[in-house]
Amino acid sequence: MTEDATTGFGHGKVILLGEHAVVYGQPAVAAGMQVGVRAHASTGTGCVRAPAWQLDLQVGDDSPVIAAIDRLCQRLGVASRDLDLWLEAEVPARAGLGSSAAMAVAVARAVAARTGAGEEDVLAAVAAAEAVFHKTPSGIDAAVASRGGVGRFDREAGWQATPIRQPIELCVGLSGQTRQTSDLVSAVADLCERTPVARRLIDALGDLARAGMEALASGDRESLGHQFNMAHGLLSGLGVSTPELDALVRAARAAGALGAKLTGAGGGGAVIALAPDRAEDVLKRWRSLGCYGFLTLVGK
Repeated sequence: MTEDATTGFGHGKVILLGEHAVVYGQPAVAAGMQVGVRAHASTGTGCVRAPAWQLDLQVGDDSPVIAAIDRLCQRLGVASRDLDLWLEAEVPARAGLGSSAAMAVAVARAVAARTGAGEEDVLAAVAAAEAVFHKTPSGIDAAVASRGGVGRFDREAGWQATPIRQPIELCVGLSGQTRQTSDLVSAVADLCERTPVARRLIDALGDLARAGMEALASGDRESLGHQFNMAHGLLSGLGVSTPELDALVRAARAAGALGAKLTGAGGGGAVIALAPDRAEDVLKRWRSLGCYGFLTLVGK
């Protein structure tokens, strides 16, 4: 980095309830984590480095990261080849924790700090970058990465901050399996086309998201835990869970969690567990399976 470096930050995210359903017009409830991606932009020659993701790239490389940054910079009126980007990533890539959106928001804000671009331009640049990774993204990851907090998201109304009674601590467990969101969204779409009854599962996921908002507003953690459990069952029915994710969910419940579920598109990635007073037990149980987990506070 040089002395002229500018910085931006994007939050990592967890979807509490409503993943996949949001693609079909149903609401989802998501939360920004305290960890995410911090980008440093400085005058340079088009280098992009993210040590935590083992990325050492150059503008012109055949990489979706480079393609996304190119689109983002074009939208902000900057040539990516004239910048060097250093990314401090606190969330793993392709784990269902919004890493690409966090990166896009961080880079867009770091670049905007150099050009004076406003937040509307930043969000448009983030949307252009996310389209590289996810083809037709719902927009929820970008909304959470840019705003943080807890909120309801649907495609018609966008992001709406959701009042919650008190912050909640979540256990986040990593399966170690990477996956491609767009492939999983397509697989669910194919299932709904072949088996129309699958749409009832989508609608039920939306109902759980609405119930989850009520539980968050009232501070009813027992109900929220039950909603996590029911949502995981529905997502399994849609075919987006895996044996590894199911094992993490079962382990969390066995360790005393009120509820646990996959978060994000599924097919790998991460699970979340709500375990007041038993969080360390959950993390210990996950470690016994050879999986890494961490705690995050959302809604603060």
